[in-house]
Amino acid sequence: MMEMHSFLKAKATEIPSPDDEENVSACDLFGFLFRISQWIQTTPSAYRHEDGEANAVYVWFDDVAFAEEDFLQMFGMDLVLLRTRWKIDIFGMEDSSQETVWLALEEADRRVYGVQKTLSGRPVDTIQSLCLRIQCLSSAQSEVLYVLIAAANWKSGAAALDWKYGPFLLEENLALPIQNSCFCYGSVFEEIEPEDMLRILTFQQKIILWTGFLKNGFDYAEFEWLYNTISKAAVSNRTEWELSLHTTMQNLKYTIQVSPNDFELYDGHGARRYFNFNSTSYAERAFLKILFPLNT
Repeated sequence: MMEMHSFLKAKATEIPSPDDEENVSACDLFGFLFRISQWIQTTPSAYRHEDGEANAVYVWFDDVAFAEEDFLQMFGMDLVLLRTRWKIDIFGMEDSSQETVWLALEEADRRVYGVQKTLSGRPVDTIQSLCLRIQCLSSAQSEVLYVLIAAANWKSGAAALDWKYGPFLLEENLALPIQNSCFCYGSVFEEIEPEDMLRILTFQQKIILWTGFLKNGFDYAEFEWLYNTISKAAVSNRTEWELSLHTTMQNLKYTIQVSPNDFELYDGHGARRYFNFNSTSYAERAFLKILFPLNT
């Protein structure tokens, strides 16, 4: 974005540097974005250009206004720490003139400054909107970072990803130690409740879960969370779980015949399937709990 305009230096604010610069990880970067989201109470969007700026990820927060002084006081030291791995530029605009504001870190005489640049050269105190340009070392790193940010649940500070991203989560101190799960989970927190894990899952991920069970018989850890959460009447978005099951059954050509006293379930090959609440399979019990919420 800085290439689109000719900027003039407006002001510089010294940012205290930590005594010892730690080895930073993507967990620190994800935590930084999570705290910004909590601070301004807004969920970010993300964008990555696969051809032009393949090494960069843009993260922006719409409909916000903030004082630069407050932002640097809250997050300045984070920016200083993160700069050892990622170059982060911040963009916004001045409301009355609508001119673009660019905030970047610069070092001089072994001191770090938050340098504000504007089109007019006039300093701006309050910035409208917030866009971060995160420059990664490689396009491969930016791709994984984009996937993580796009998949994140910003209320819980966690994300559910395909297992191919598992090594990245582990290397970057984000991985949660969960056995037998359909997805790998990353979080800024060391522990997260099962109910919150379920809230992370997207509609498409729920379809993948149900497909794994109905097509291949997989009894993933997520089904244990789901069954226990339903049993406590604490599941959120239950309608989405039901719709995702309905969609999966349609995709697999499952049919169901329901009467007040009985039901019959047939798979896509016309074979009858039998499930019961006494099964040791949490997937079976969760499946039946969705179909028959009043049954125990």
